[in-house]
Amino acid sequence: MKSVVFYASRKGNTRLVAEAIAEGLRASGSTEVVSVDDGPASIDEGTDLIAVGGPTEGHRMTEAVVRFLDSISSVGAGRAAAAFDTRVNWPRLLSGAAADGIAKRLQTIGARLVVPPESFIVSTKPELLPGELERARAWGASLADHVRHESLTATRAAG
Repeated sequence: MKSVVFYASRKGNTRLVAEAIAEGLRASGSTEVVSVDDGPASIDEGTDLIAVGGPTEGHRMTEAVVRFLDSISSVGAGRAAAAFDTRVNWPRLLSGAAADGIAKRLQTIGARLVVPPESFIVSTKPELLPGELERARAWGASLADHVRHESLTATRAAG
């Protein structure tokens, strides 16, 4: 399985989360971690899964994530995708969640979300809360499991 984790980060927390997600995915195949500032305008045909994430600012995605998603006209019909963000440890109503907007944009350009959007929590300093990187690794591994399971199910249905 080939995966790419795209991220935007201001303070480095979302980059750390992206790298931890990639660690979880690497048990299932090759995984790249790419800043949205360096990301391609199109997704390689051989990519099985993309994950896109960024910090939550003003209840939504940062401009860097918006520009990145605007630059991709299509991810390929039905390509597996996931959305994540970092946000402060407030009720979602107060903090917002960039992952929700990312997920909607991914679906608009043809992606198939394999899991609901996920938030990883930072303090107001901002620093990741204890255990968040471990949770990100586990989330990455679960993404791979979902894609593998869907692939097996599709193979059985076709055969």
